[in-house]
Amino acid sequence: MQIRLTVVDPLGSPSEPRGRAAACDVLVTAPAGTALAAVAAGLASAVGGEGAGQHERGREVGGGPVVLYAGAERLDGQRCTLGEPPLTDGAVLSLGCPAEPGPDVDGVAARLHVVAGPDAGGVHLLHGGRIDIGRSADADVPLDDPDVSRLHCAVTVTPEGRVSVADLGSTNGTTLDGTQVGTRPVRFGQGALLRVGESALRLAPPGGADPVGTTPDGEGHVRVTTLTGTATRPKPPTGTGPSSSPAGPTAPAGPSAPVVPRARVGGASGAGALPVPPVGDTHHGFGSAEWGAAGGVPGGQEHGPVVPEQGRAPRIESRPARPSGPDTSGDGVTPRAAAGPEPGTRKGTPTRGTDVPPGVRKRSGFGAWARRLTGARDELPGTGPGDPYDTEGDDGATEFLAASLPTQAPESWPDPATLLLTALGPGPRLWERGPGHPETLTVRLGTADRAAPDGSGLVPAVPVTAGLREVGSLGLAGPRARLAGLTRSVVAQLAALHSPDALDIVLISADRSRPVEERSAEWSWLGWLPHLRPTHGQDCRLLLAYDREQATARTDELLRRLDDQLTETGGARGAYDKADRVPVDARGGARRPSWARDEDPTGADLDFEGPFTVLVVDGDPGGADVREAVLRLTHEGARAGIHVVCLAETVSASPASPVTETYEAACEASPAFRECGAVALLSGDVATALRLMRVGSDGPVGHGTVAAVDAVSLAWAERFARALAPLRTDGAHADRHARVSAPLPQAARLLDELGLARATPASLMARWADAADDTEALGGRGRAVLGAGPRGPVAVDLPTEGPHLLIEGPPGSGRTELLRAIAASLAAAERPDRLGIVLMDGRDSSGGHGAGQGAEGLRVCTDLPHVTTHLTANDPVRMREFAQALSAELKRRAELLGRLDFAEWHTRGEMSGRMVAQRTPKPSPGAKPGSGSPSVSPSSSGAADLDAPPSSTLRLRPAAARERTEPGPPLARLFVIIDDLDALLSPALGSPGRPAAGSVVRALEAVAREGDRLGVHLVAAAADDGRTATTELGRAASLRISLDPVSPGADEPAPGRGRLSTPDGRLTPFQAGRVTGRIPRTATLRPTVVPLEWHRMGDPPARRPVRELGNGPTDLALLASALERAAKSVAAVEMPSLL
Repeated sequence: MQIRLTVVDPLGSPSEPRGRAAACDVLVTAPAGTALAAVAAGLASAVGGEGAGQHERGREVGGGPVVLYAGAERLDGQRCTLGEPPLTDGAVLSLGCPAEPGPDVDGVAARLHVVAGPDAGGVHLLHGGRIDIGRSADADVPLDDPDVSRLHCAVTVTPEGRVSVADLGSTNGTTLDGTQVGTRPVRFGQGALLRVGESALRLAPPGGADPVGTTPDGEGHVRVTTLTGTATRPKPPTGTGPSSSPAGPTAPAGPSAPVVPRARVGGASGAGALPVPPVGDTHHGFGSAEWGAAGGVPGGQEHGPVVPEQGRAPRIESRPARPSGPDTSGDGVTPRAAAGPEPGTRKGTPTRGTDVPPGVRKRSGFGAWARRLTGARDELPGTGPGDPYDTEGDDGATEFLAASLPTQAPESWPDPATLLLTALGPGPRLWERGPGHPETLTVRLGTADRAAPDGSGLVPAVPVTAGLREVGSLGLAGPRARLAGLTRSVVAQLAALHSPDALDIVLISADRSRPVEERSAEWSWLGWLPHLRPTHGQDCRLLLAYDREQATARTDELLRRLDDQLTETGGARGAYDKADRVPVDARGGARRPSWARDEDPTGADLDFEGPFTVLVVDGDPGGADVREAVLRLTHEGARAGIHVVCLAETVSASPASPVTETYEAACEASPAFRECGAVALLSGDVATALRLMRVGSDGPVGHGTVAAVDAVSLAWAERFARALAPLRTDGAHADRHARVSAPLPQAARLLDELGLARATPASLMARWADAADDTEALGGRGRAVLGAGPRGPVAVDLPTEGPHLLIEGPPGSGRTELLRAIAASLAAAERPDRLGIVLMDGRDSSGGHGAGQGAEGLRVCTDLPHVTTHLTANDPVRMREFAQALSAELKRRAELLGRLDFAEWHTRGEMSGRMVAQRTPKPSPGAKPGSGSPSVSPSSSGAADLDAPPSSTLRLRPAAARERTEPGPPLARLFVIIDDLDALLSPALGSPGRPAAGSVVRALEAVAREGDRLGVHLVAAAADDGRTATTELGRAASLRISLDPVSPGADEPAPGRGRLSTPDGRLTPFQAGRVTGRIPRTATLRPTVVPLEWHRMGDPPARRPVRELGNGPTDLALLASALERAAKSVAAVEMPSLL
């Protein structure tokens, strides 16, 4: 178990009286169930030796216990367990004294959410009194918005709970739902939108949505047991009555529900009210409202859409046919200026208002809490203890038509404050977007005011969005500070609305023009997200890249996935031709991805079901190879669900730097920027606006859409990411997608590939019970696991894909070990009375030419209870007996099956057994085996294991199992495994078995001809000289394995590297699993605490070399012992030997 924690020493260094608190991120490795006391000393020492003294930290002089706090709770080192709450991934521990208390949620009259703007996401709890909003650090709600005055406006909460707002003589004025606010207080109702500068704030009720169910797993994670993102989106209700479908957070209906105001231009009322949606409990399964879409708002078709694309929020695929935005030369125009002027006067800031009694005005909220938390961490240049940013957020735009909708309708594109509360809850909207959701991978970049559908006024803060599935890749450019905030907003949306099972997030920040310390500090918050965990076999701790080696590894992993997808879909790798990019026709027709080629069907790749990957490329990714890889991923990656978000640091678009020049500068800073299907350029003198544009074959198209940017701060992002850090999906929704291909390991252990690292009788009986319930394998399973492949274990089902398998390879390539692995995996898949194994070594091991390591050959497999016969080709008499016995077994099966094949016989026998069981309580003995009748009673010797309906109940008591008196089945599947088949086909002169080799070969040829119908399968290994493949035995093998010769060198793969060829022409590489190695040394894992180096998390994890016990048992012996005990527990009848 590994969990990541942060240890904070609030007292800081004694050498600096006003020094900041010391903090350190650590990685704790310990077995599950370890007490906190085992690592407490390591956690205390990780903060460093420059902090407070031992007694001040809580450690008594003389080596007493270390005192740790989680918030205000003192942790008992003996009773608190690592991995259990609160000691989960992302937790913050305080050393020696309690941390600063969190937000006081008692007595909250209302909440103030910063829902839009360059410093969005803050959640402020209003207890009472006056709350000042402004740009100053002294403000109760400080906003990093250059258009906000130092003290802009004041919100007052009376003891009765009434809320009002008044302007404090701000420069740019204050509006409330479009109405200008003066110095006299006006009522601030719940749901109303307050505009200050480029920021938007909304008043929310004190209560929130009920959190979803969670269950700790004891290993540092919390399983979320209620998810909506895995379902397909239901149709919106058509009536006005309540709906029973689940929904997102709702507000109480009735008299206390807020009044829906009309949209206004300035202070004048519009000519008519917006259409009023149905009232009542109208919910949507995905928590996204249909209001505002065509057909969603009553009368929407008559009044026309609010925005170009049928009433949706402005998004990049909805470019109007004729340019309607400001000139592309760029003049820093704000979104509201583009939509229409707002009245107002510019005033100086007057003196502050009336005094408030001490203790009434409280400056508390989640934003302040996050700021205090990250204040104990190293900050980027330009920030410090006096950081005025208190509330920070992401997508500040509210839902479409937010000013005219009831609060029962959750927004389709949640604002940053909602995202933060969703993560902290966790709320019901967590990971709501599954593959079937229409807004999958759609991100909101900002907001803009739009005309109401009936022309009555403006709809404020309409989200401006871009769909990554439509544009392919997205480019973001602007000054570093604002660009980082916008990127944090985009990534936070993706992480909150898409589960880690459906979305991977990868970061490449390897631009050497910036120090690695600066880059890792800026992106350190990202590492807490569960979406960066390598869940598809990637060789790293986190999907990060801060140097060129890591960048090469990340791009190689994604290119393998892209190649796999193109291979599966029949696509071909093509060159990047920008003419391939087809702009979207916003005037009609089916929606088509902008990256789709002419030969592709319209929107075909929109059906990709995941998992998706968002690759964030910050600046120049590295060397020429990495640049080429990123270019290809940007151009073609969307076909495999890989979407690139490309960041380029440039000056803001303005009259001094027109849009075209800014775009070219971004292309110079980041080579992949030119390949993005859409770009968002930060504009204006202070970079608080953005211009979202489509990119065609010749560059940006049209004037684009101008919006106020939504950005969040580093403190907000870290608080958000830490809240998501321990969350995981429950088992019902995890691992829904196929694994992404990964490089083959140098060596593989068969028990690990079988999922039997701890082979026990109970685990084997569970497998056998599952096989008994498999209606497609009534005669017994024949699935053999070969080893590790690019996407997990590689297995062959011989009855379905075979029936026979031929292995070819040079001496020393691992042929014999692979045969041993096949025998072991077959035995683990089925009971001994339903599957038998016959072994034969074709070369006499006593002659110095042993087939296997240590000249053991296949003899080491005879401990498996499924093995009935073992023969070595050194005794002509026994070889002839074996040939006669094998031929007799084939004849017996043919007589018993008659005209049926093996599967049909078992199917009829199963059906007959069930009908007989319905007629008589006890089966009548006397059925004669070998009669050839297809309707064999299960009470006979032909169906001892098939006399009852399948059941998954494990028979753990042998006494209960022995009550069954029927003999074993006469037709269990039989596998004949032969090593060195070429030695039988062409025996050497003087070989002891040469006189009888012909008899054995003729019997094996009969198996090759009739074995498929009779349930007998042949698995043979031979040299790769080409002679075996031309024989009848070679031609009968539809499955073939070719093993590679072993290359010397420590870095070369172990013997067993090969390729599996199937009848349909597919080639699957794999590394054969070893089963005769000694069991690994079981050293005690001691708990460790090491500092967390974020810039090294993209390296391959350090693995201790696995050393085998020199005198311990082998994996094969361990498995054979467990199989023997399991067979006795289920009273499995052993099959008779052929000899």
